[in-house]
Order: sequence, then structure tokens, then C-alpha cells
Amino acid sequence: MKKLMLAVAALCLVFACSGEREYISYRGHSMGMSAKAMVDSLLAEVQNLAVDTDKSGETSTVLVDTMARNFSITVYQQNDTITDILENYSASYNDSTSNLWQSLHDQFEKEFGWPNMGKHGDLHKEAFFKNDKGTILLVLLNTYSPTVSVRYSTSMTE
Repeated sequence: MKKLMLAVAALCLVFACSGEREYISYRGHSMGMSAKAMVDSLLAEVQNLAVDTDKSGETSTVLVDTMARNFSITVYQQNDTITDILENYSASYNDSTSNLWQSLHDQFEKEFGWPNMGKHGDLHKEAFFKNDKGTILLVLLNTYSPTVSVRYSTSMTE
């Protein structure tokens, strides 16, 4: 009888754990980890990143590239739970941002499938990728200061 009760308890535990939500990956890390652990991991793994204490606060931590390559990562959180991660890249000319946008688009398309394209012009492109783990919004703005932004979100909506 004891063995049967243990087997039933183990089976219930397996079913309870299998219902746990999976999260999209950011640079090889699950966005289900704590915001502090994500920031610590990024600081340890990505060279030349530092916390911008002037822009960081209770709900977000901003990591900037100290080599002035115009790259930043913002980790948004609520009670140490990651809600979004925003990457921003800026460049001095439009071709570099267009090439970056296209390579990221192709990479996300392989993982998520064809995106919902909100805008698709030469100066402004948006691609929204979604699966059961989260969403990614990829934006290109080729205007006076060309930028590419990538927003990784644990939210399931746009």
C-alpha cells in the first residue's frame, strides 16, 4: 500500500511539473530566471557591459556597452521576474542597421516561423514573432540616427 501511495504521489509530481510554463530564450538563458540572475549572467558573459546606474531603477536595469559601440540592453522586471528585455543598436549609416535587421529577422524566422509584418518599408520595418513561450518585436528605423531594436517579451500578446 505504501508503494502504491508513493507511486501515485510521484506521478502527481510529474504531472504538476510538466504543466510549468516554458519561456523564450535570451542569449541562451531562459527568461523565466530572476532578473538579477539574468543581469549577473549578462555582465559575466558579454564583454564590456556595465550597469548604467543613472538609467536603472526599481523596474529596469540598463546595461550599456563601455566600448561606445552604441549597444544597450534593458532588462525590465516586476518583483525580480523578467517581463521584457530590450536590445538597442544604433549605427552611423543605414546599410549596417538594414543588414543587422535582416540577419536577426532570418534567425527569428527559423525559430518562430513567418512573422506578422506591421510595417515593411525602406526606412521603417517591424516584424512580430510569437510562439507559446513568448514574443519578439524586431524594429528597424533608418532615419536620422539609424537604429535596430529587439524586444523579447514573456507576454503572449503584441
